[in-house]
Amino acid sequence: MEKNIKEIGSLPRKTKINIFVAIFITFILIVVFTSINQISSIIKNREQLFELQQQLNWERQQNIKLLAEEKNLYSDEAIEIEARKQFNMIKANEINHFVEIVNDETPINPGNNNNEPGENPDNATGLSGDSINTGISGTGVYRKSDLWENLKIFYDNEIRKD
Repeated sequence: MEKNIKEIGSLPRKTKINIFVAIFITFILIVVFTSINQISSIIKNREQLFELQQQLNWERQQNIKLLAEEKNLYSDEAIEIEARKQFNMIKANEINHFVEIVNDETPINPGNNNNEPGENPDNATGLSGDSINTGISGTGVYRKSDLWENLKIFYDNEIRKD
């Protein structure tokens, strides 16, 4: 008698199994995709860690080189070279020579052309004491009235040292 009873509104057994299988496969796919995302982020982090370790090793090697170079600076020869270069120092039996280069350019006086014949043109234009000799070997003469020439002299002497 049980075979003659029909249930109304219920799904057949085969449909229930198909729905369960579809939900189970969907769950497995979601788990696989999230695990792939986590695995890819782990791989990226390991690559970044490797790159940072390489950079750290390189920086350590540079640090070792700089420490060795610093240690060499305390040697007598390095101190002597720096004293000669920066402070123009010499040994006891040496002679220090200075070379002064003076430009023979006369300043142009646009406003005052009525100088007396025996008068110094520098005093007439107010340039007395206007030039400053730097005293450094191979330098030009700085003038208060010539900004661009002063910058050129400064560049040649201080910035473009060979």
